[in-house]
Amino acid sequence: MLEPAVDKTGSTAYHLVVLVHGLWGNRSHLEYISNALKTEFDSRNRSNSGEQLFVYTAHLNEGYKTYDGIDVCGVRVASEIEEQISALGSVTKFSICGYSLGGLISRYALGVLYKRQVFKKRDIKLVNFTTFCTPHVGVYAPGKNAAVKLFNAVVPLVLGNSGKQMFLKDKSKLAGGLPLVLAMSMENSVFYKALQEFESKSLYANVINDKRTAWWTSGISRNDPFFDIDENNGHHRFCYVSGYGPIVVDHTKPVKISRIEDFNERAEEKARPRQSGENMKVDKQEYFFLNYWIAKLGRWLMVLINLLLIAPLWALWFVISGTTETIKSTIRVTKFVKGYSHQFIQEIYDIPSSPDHEDDMIETLPDTPGEYELQFQQSLQDQTDTFIESVLSAIERKNTLSAVVDEAEPCDEKNMSDEGDTGKDFSMRTTLKELELYSVEAIKARHSRSASNEKLPSLENLHLELGPAQLQIIDSLNKIPWSKFPVYIRNTPSTHACAIVRHGDPKFGEGKVIVKHWVSEVFSF
Repeated sequence: MLEPAVDKTGSTAYHLVVLVHGLWGNRSHLEYISNALKTEFDSRNRSNSGEQLFVYTAHLNEGYKTYDGIDVCGVRVASEIEEQISALGSVTKFSICGYSLGGLISRYALGVLYKRQVFKKRDIKLVNFTTFCTPHVGVYAPGKNAAVKLFNAVVPLVLGNSGKQMFLKDKSKLAGGLPLVLAMSMENSVFYKALQEFESKSLYANVINDKRTAWWTSGISRNDPFFDIDENNGHHRFCYVSGYGPIVVDHTKPVKISRIEDFNERAEEKARPRQSGENMKVDKQEYFFLNYWIAKLGRWLMVLINLLLIAPLWALWFVISGTTETIKSTIRVTKFVKGYSHQFIQEIYDIPSSPDHEDDMIETLPDTPGEYELQFQQSLQDQTDTFIESVLSAIERKNTLSAVVDEAEPCDEKNMSDEGDTGKDFSMRTTLKELELYSVEAIKARHSRSASNEKLPSLENLHLELGPAQLQIIDSLNKIPWSKFPVYIRNTPSTHACAIVRHGDPKFGEGKVIVKHWVSEVFSF
């Protein structure tokens, strides 16, 4: 019989795992992940060693309390973590997983705990930090057209302080005008230092149908190689993690980028009937012009349909619940600001150990909503997700004459040459990881050594019109050694909810594969 794992006091050792939900979220959203962790732990017979896995889902930010701000919500989560550590008494390992906005809240909470030396004083080993669909770079939509500008101006107004922070519009004079999300990415901040303490840093990000937390922000990427991917056309373009394809993409494997003219020419040849010997020629300017605007009109039609079907219920929900809860949020945040905002810089670099104002945020949890209320809230959230997704899809604008990720070649890391066998291959071999780290100019410069510039495809389509603050966040966070996993969900448009199996939808089978990958291959018990 194995001896029980004990801490220095002789008590049973606990591995505390904290789960943090996202905007409008509640504990039920993380039930599947929680159960998956417990099942995997039991299947490994770790309980026989005496070490216990304790999974705790943070609850002080449920519902509209997520409007209060990343900082306010982060302080609440930090207090919950400290309470659990004290209650268990013998925590030797700690892990945390944040979903959507919960990932940013988790990072803030860790900064608070790091400055207070909560883990160091108790000799707690920091093991896993994971985010699912978290907008690490914020949600300020890239682009300069009028529709994008209107979206970026209006949406933050209806999401409270958290909305302003996620859209990088919270510029505190006391912090030199820095938005909080940018300040949290600075290498000399406690938030950054706290992340570095974890043995494993991992993230999962959708590649389609999740534009609010798209790959570039959830995957912390300078470029978007998935810009033209949909449910039907990307299956053979990428390499996948062994045993988890075609869902969990391996971002370290080669991808082939081809000129869009060549890509479509090959597609036309494959689609052309074999018995037809005609040499059909297509005016590519006309083809792409029509193709682009037909697709554009289709996306705006979806916005109109969603408005007609969703807007009445959605508006009623926001007018009644939103107004009431926003007022409550304003009162809560006002209490917080009175004793906290003057210490904004200290909150980043020198957090006080026992702030007097903290009790104003740690409120008694209201009655847990019933099953019917949870189902109603979930339905409204899903409809809101669908509406916002359709708007983002419609306002997005891409150049039509550029390049795309082509059909994947054998997933061999050595196959990275840009030279074609026949001398007529105008493609570029790179990796998703390289596209995350470098600008398109830097990537072309790196590859021009192995191929003439005339042969290299333009990367204009993959380029994102990100602002200086967004690029600074990306470059800073990418200095941290992340294990990144793009996930390609095709069986449901609700990819944001599916990624963690947020509720019991029969179409969320791909989400179960993603969670299985995390608990089996990534999470260290």
